[in-house]
Amino acid sequence: MRRVVGLLLVTAALSACSGDPDLDLTVRTAVAGGDVTVEYTLANRSDAPMVVYDGGWTDPQQPGWSRGPVEVSVRDDGVIEISRRIIHPCQTEDTSDCGGARQPTVRIRGSVLEPGARRSDSVRVPLQVEPDHPASVQHTTISLAGRKVVFCVGFTEATDDNPPTSTGLYPPGSPQTVVCGEPYQVP
Repeated sequence: MRRVVGLLLVTAALSACSGDPDLDLTVRTAVAGGDVTVEYTLANRSDAPMVVYDGGWTDPQQPGWSRGPVEVSVRDDGVIEISRRIIHPCQTEDTSDCGGARQPTVRIRGSVLEPGARRSDSVRVPLQVEPDHPASVQHTTISLAGRKVVFCVGFTEATDDNPPTSTGLYPPGSPQTVVCGEPYQVP
């Protein structure tokens, strides 16, 4: 027992000194009517502002075009990820998942969460949904009933080398850390 407690204390001390941004995510997921509803709270426990990628996609060169802010992805393990984060396979070196197309002008909206601040929000996804990712399941309706879903959000620490933008728009290659809640089994 002493070894376990000692190991936990060492692990906690190491993680506290790791320099990783500390963004807490609390999630409550439920089914209401024909939707999966996710209510979440973010809390910035660090001494630095965080940019939270929570606003969806836009293209400054195509006024009026937008997508999001919620992405639905089927993970390799079958879990359905409901997220507000950067997922854009067309911006990676391997564009095979999007037919080799590139859309370099798109940007994701982000908002700053100051040190010590909290923010709550919610998202709704229909029980019958067309996933955004991977490309192989786009334009296919799947049922979330009986499946595990998880909510995730992407963020990055705002630093001198990575400051918040004046427009609140960030390129798909922006640095990102992803934090997820606990998986929820949809009845």
